[in-house]
Amino acid sequence: MKHKFTILFFISIFVVLLSIGGARPNNKDNYIILTSKDLSQSAQLFYDLRKSDFKVSIVTIENIGSNKPVEIKKYLKDHFNSGYLLILGSEDKIPRPDMYPSSLNHSISHTLPGLTETDFYYSLLKENIDKDEDGFPGELFDDRISINPDLIVGRIPFDDNNTISKIFSNEVSFVENPPQKAVLTSSFIAFPGEIYQDAKIFNGDGARFSELVKGILSCDTVTLYEKNGSFPSVFDCDLPLNKENFYDAIKDAGLVAWESHGSSGSAFSEWWDDKNKNGFPDDGFQFQPFISKDDQFSANGIFFSGSCLNENGKDNLGKTVLLKGGIVFIGSTEISFTPSYFSLPDDGGTESIEYYFLKNLIQGETVGRSLYSSFQYYFNNLLWKNLEDPVEGSLMNIYDLNIYGDPAIIWKLNSSYENKPSRIMPAIGIPITFLSDKTFEVEVNFDKKRDAFVIFPRHNFYINSVSQNSAIIDNEFGLVRLNSALGEVTIKGKIRGSVNGTIKVQNEDGESFVNISASGFDLKDVNFDGTIDTNDFKSIIASFGKTYMNEGFNEFCDLNFDHRVNGVDLFRFLFGE
Repeated sequence: MKHKFTILFFISIFVVLLSIGGARPNNKDNYIILTSKDLSQSAQLFYDLRKSDFKVSIVTIENIGSNKPVEIKKYLKDHFNSGYLLILGSEDKIPRPDMYPSSLNHSISHTLPGLTETDFYYSLLKENIDKDEDGFPGELFDDRISINPDLIVGRIPFDDNNTISKIFSNEVSFVENPPQKAVLTSSFIAFPGEIYQDAKIFNGDGARFSELVKGILSCDTVTLYEKNGSFPSVFDCDLPLNKENFYDAIKDAGLVAWESHGSSGSAFSEWWDDKNKNGFPDDGFQFQPFISKDDQFSANGIFFSGSCLNENGKDNLGKTVLLKGGIVFIGSTEISFTPSYFSLPDDGGTESIEYYFLKNLIQGETVGRSLYSSFQYYFNNLLWKNLEDPVEGSLMNIYDLNIYGDPAIIWKLNSSYENKPSRIMPAIGIPITFLSDKTFEVEVNFDKKRDAFVIFPRHNFYINSVSQNSAIIDNEFGLVRLNSALGEVTIKGKIRGSVNGTIKVQNEDGESFVNISASGFDLKDVNFDGTIDTNDFKSIIASFGKTYMNEGFNEFCDLNFDHRVNGVDLFRFLFGE
């Protein structure tokens, strides 16, 4: 779903990395510094820093004779064919041009893909990005756009030498003594059953992304997840997400990444208070910034924002992070799109881009190459994976995400790091009873009022009812949230397929669990009548070609759990796995 907020707000790992001047920095790579004559002092700092590893060139807009993007791009195309481009100067001095992912909307929109200011414009030297010559470059279909960048672009968006000199000094210190710590921060972008685009979507807990990333990072990691409201994150974390914990955690971090809603000046924690106790997210949404541009805080490392709008406008959060000591800030200039169901690296949206960026970064790639390689993989393989938004929104994510900072920075991690074992949840002794015969009944007994999750094996259990009226049911991820539960709570539903697994009761104190083994309805028995026949076939045909965003979609016809009914499901019904 779109990162909403009205405040203007390895299966396939890279076999071949994006070929932009070679796979690794070397003396053949161009490093172009694009600036103005009044910033020559700053340009010289980066020239001296990079000249031993790159073929460095300083180009001024005075040399070009114009600061118009089309003239700058023509000059770059005439003189260079690949490499890195560092822009020294604000968007006023050297404009960040407009690109248009959609041919249906050429204006700024906070609901649909539209006009996007992007430095990515300068990266496409050979590509004709306005094939239909309508003056709206970058349209996915009309311009038949492809993503094969020639230059890797970053920008230090300030117009005075003193500020740029401080940012340069911070970069040098970071490279000489790289911090060996990552901070992963996640809130919600949606809650189970929330209405978006006239359809019920899923539990958009960003902690699922953070848990994926935590598994590949080779450094100390601090996690901050949403623990407020009626439906907090089910995942264990080091600290609950709030401003105080966040600012304390990031001040000595080499990497900071977050998933949340955002605006030009802030990123937000979101929680839901189910005030009417109906178990449905139709009221009680609360937003609180965990970082804001007007706050006092210290930054240190590489930042990746999974929020909307954090690089939007002249005075934005991304610029603030650099002024506070951050080395790099990657963020969106407009709205960004990611599906609420994201849980795997290839599920699409900004979280897929961010995952592969981080995977590349920790393997020793530069910030810029890590991002642009991720762009290309995403464009070639994942553009259509987000089912909640127009495909042009997936392209807009590429235009959206821009680099503030030097794109040639590398985050060096110690090779000797040993991953720490995960925290073992203590036992809390809550009795669980499990009864099954295709349908199931789970009884949980609470001796005092408790807030807790009951966690079922994903996809095998479909929960029909809970005896506590205010319970929140999340069938997509196998969760039941109980708030202030007391006495016996009974959960009933259907079992699909055969399952060997665990049912857990979990809260902030620990967990109880029971191991189970059960056989339920055959997955192909989509109407649960005990037989597989033409009625089931007719149900699949009725849902064929639909996703969960479409009216008439039958989720039980989705036999491979990919949120759509297509030829894969029909083949499985007719012929099995």
